[in-house]
Formats: sequence, structure tokens, C-alpha cells
Amino acid sequence: MPIHREDIPKGITEKLPGTIHNVDSLPEGGTSEVALLTTDRGKFVLMRSKQPPYDEWLRREARVLKQLAGTGLPVPQLIAFLEEPACSWALMSFIEGETVRSALKRTTDPMERRRVIKTFAEALRAIHQTPVPAVLKQDRPWIDRMLEEAEDNLHRYETDGSPELMERLKRTRPVITEECLIHGDCTVDNVMVNDGQLTGIIDWSGGASGDPDYDIALAVRPKPGIFSWPGDRDLFFEIYGKSISPETYQYYAEGLYEFY
Repeated sequence: MPIHREDIPKGITEKLPGTIHNVDSLPEGGTSEVALLTTDRGKFVLMRSKQPPYDEWLRREARVLKQLAGTGLPVPQLIAFLEEPACSWALMSFIEGETVRSALKRTTDPMERRRVIKTFAEALRAIHQTPVPAVLKQDRPWIDRMLEEAEDNLHRYETDGSPELMERLKRTRPVITEECLIHGDCTVDNVMVNDGQLTGIIDWSGGASGDPDYDIALAVRPKPGIFSWPGDRDLFFEIYGKSISPETYQYYAEGLYEFY
């Protein structure tokens, strides 16, 4: 359901810079309703989640964005987060540009595609080189927490994963020698570019201290016309600085991610 002007609670409007002139719907990511608010002070993104687990994901994103402010990463600025009995709201700055998916789908020019993939790989490398904010560090290993949450999602929500896959993932969990800051959903839909240059990285609900290989696996998942061209993955791995094994890719992109 689209967000209308009269839906926006006072706790959000009083934090919003300027007076609202337009409220326009943006494509929903499947987890939240999203609106573009245009005021006399600029453009802002308003997100609303009404049901679990998406309300919890929005709460996590707000928490992560707050911790990433000042790191130098081009992430949205969190302006306000509000929890109401029926839903959760997050207000943040608007990032101009188009997604990596959009940029790659609309061109067949090899040089332009190379520029976009290079920017995508450099963005992920920058995330992984950023120190993990103290608040995002956990005592328990990331893989243990992810498998526990995945199993909970299997029992509570509709997922693409099966009980058999869940048991296989638990038996073959990887040994992670070092964690770093990860995005947690670094797909071609969550990195923004303009003319091949990075403008922002969005959708941070999975931001945590975790296994960088998880981000890499999700980044290079093939889609029609995207990471399906010969050399696309090799170029990404070259620019990022490392590759992952087919087994690691399968475990994360075709296994664990099926429960999220």
C-alpha cells in the first residue's frame, strides 16, 4: 500500500527538513513500503514496515546506518526512526543514481559494463576495509547467528529454503578465520551509480561483523544480462582483489540466502 501524506506520523514530520510538497511512491524492495518525499529542503526517503520480520529488519537498518555515519562510506543519513504499535518508520536522505542492476541491464557497451562492475567491486572492497563499529561487534560467530536466524525464518515465515537444505548447511558450515564489516545483502540492487561512478550503498539491514565471502557470493549472483557475460565474474574478482570457490558460492548464494 502506498504511503500517503496523511499517513506520515508527527514523529517523522517534525524531524523532516522543510515542508512536504510531494509524496511519490518508489519501487518496494519486498520488505517495506517506500516513498520519496520532496520538500523545499531537498529529497528524502521514507520507509514503512508493518509486519515481522520486516519491521525488525528496518529497525536493524536504522541501527546500522547510525553506526556507519562518519565512516566515509556513502550511505544514507538516518534522520529519524519511529516505532508505532502497527508499524515502524525510517526517514533518511535520498541518494541519486541508478542501481548497478539497472546500469548493467541498459547497456551492451563492454567499456561501460566494465566501468560499472569495477565500481561495484570497489564499493564492496571499501565496505570490507572499513573498521567494524564497536556496537556491531558480537561475541558469537556470525555464521552461528545466521544459521540460527535462518532456521527460525524457516519455521516462522515462507522461505525458498527447505528443512533438508537447512540440515545440510548446519553440517557443512564454513570455518571463518576472520570477520570484517559486511553489508549482508550486497546485490546489484543495493549499490547506486551515476555514469559509472558510485553514489551510494543502500539497504543495510544485514550490516554486521561477518564473513566477507557472503557479500562476494551475493554480489556475483547471475541474473539475465548481469554477471552472465563471459568475464563478468573474473573482472569483479580481479578488481575486488580475491575470488571465492564454487563451494563457497554455492553455500552462501544458493544455500544460506534461500532463508532470507
